[in-house]
Parts: sequence; C-alpha cells; structure tokens
Amino acid sequence: MPFQAKITRARWVLGPFTSEDMLEIGNVVVDSIKARLHNGLNVRDEEAKPLKVGRNGKRGYPDYKLARGLQPFRDWFWTGRTIRSLKVKQVSENRCVIGFINPNADAVAHINNIRERAFGISPKDRQAIVAVIKAILRTSRVIQVRKAA
Repeated sequence: MPFQAKITRARWVLGPFTSEDMLEIGNVVVDSIKARLHNGLNVRDEEAKPLKVGRNGKRGYPDYKLARGLQPFRDWFWTGRTIRSLKVKQVSENRCVIGFINPNADAVAHINNIRERAFGISPKDRQAIVAVIKAILRTSRVIQVRKAA
C-alpha cells in the first residue's frame, strides 16, 4: 500500500485553502525538489559540490556511481530509496509538512544536507509554490471563516 499523507483539521479555518489544496501545493513542492536534486542542484539552484574522487589509486564515489550506470555527481541517488521516500507527510488547512517517510532515508538526507544544503526551498521551488497558489486562488472561491470539526 503506498504512503498516504495524513490530513488533519484545524479548529478554525481562515482563508480559501482546504487540506486538499495544501496537499496539492505540497506535492508540487515535492516534485520541484525531486527534479532539482535529480539535476544535482543545491538549495541556491547552483551546482552541488563535486563528489570526492579516489586517491592513491583507489576508486572514488563518482567511479562507483558510473560503474552502476548512475550520474557521477551529487544527486542523492544510489538505490533510489532516499528520493522515493520524499513525500508530503501531513497537511491541514494552514500547514503542509514535507519530509522523508523512511527513517533510514531521513538519516541519509540529514547527513547529506549537513555536507551541502540541498533539501529546502530554492528560488525556483518558491516560483513553483507561487504559481500553484495563484492557480488555486484563481478558482471562484471566497475567503471564509468556518469551524473545522
């Protein structure tokens, strides 16, 4: 069974966004982050630091990645578990939590993010967020205050 985001409700809702809207926004952000990581870009939309090359006649990490048919730069992809586990974890009317659902992948992402910050919102990710929010706000809805059970 695939992972499903947990949708919770706030006591009072002010605004046009529903939990489903926030899930849509979160999924756009996740897709944008995954695409950026796949291209080897960091959180500033710059090329990530190069991987450590081998020394003293030994192969380095880029050599091992090339041998497996992978891209020889920092793209957070070896088995695919880390990138596959990046999901929208929880949404409500006023909040969206994005993270890694696999604890091992979360640890790998944490260590990789210490090496060079790549997990976060980049300027291009922010543009994607603004675009999806504007698209949602263009629908014919009014701002309302209501009690959410």
